[in-house]
Amino acid sequence: MAPETNLNLNGRWAGEYRQMGRSAPIEADLVVDADGRLTGTMRDGQTDQELSVFEATASAGLPPGSDEQIEARLRALLPEKVSGPIRFVTHLPSDSVLEGQVEGSSVAFVKRYRGASYSGYKVGDAIVGGHSENHSVQYRGRLSRDGHTLEGRWWIETDPDQHIPRTEGSFTLQRQATAT
Repeated sequence: MAPETNLNLNGRWAGEYRQMGRSAPIEADLVVDADGRLTGTMRDGQTDQELSVFEATASAGLPPGSDEQIEARLRALLPEKVSGPIRFVTHLPSDSVLEGQVEGSSVAFVKRYRGASYSGYKVGDAIVGGHSENHSVQYRGRLSRDGHTLEGRWWIETDPDQHIPRTEGSFTLQRQATAT
């Protein structure tokens, strides 16, 4: 049986990723060489997110009551902010670079954000959380038979040092027409 040839993914793609029942726009410029090595860039259209502590703990799969425990710890840590609301906030840089591999219609790549990202809890005007450089996300998908749609899953691995559970969702990218 002859090896499956790599399909052409070169060009501009636009679509969305989905997480916690919400979608966010993304755009990608992809280049695949003859050996199936994928490189490119991606731009996130929505880089800031704010959730209630309940929404954040539920989406992370934490047990019931975790939101109350987190809020109690934060209020003890910041007693001067005891009356204000507590929100879970995240920020990602808009630009990232992609590196991966294409084998037939299967596509896998790592997305590495350019710059600092953070996530944590906002209590009044104070933010308690962590910053990281070059945050990365894994993507794995499949190109449709007509070569116009790339769909799959994305995930962020568990980070026990930061108490971050595995996070995942789905994505869809549509090939964009080139200007002539």
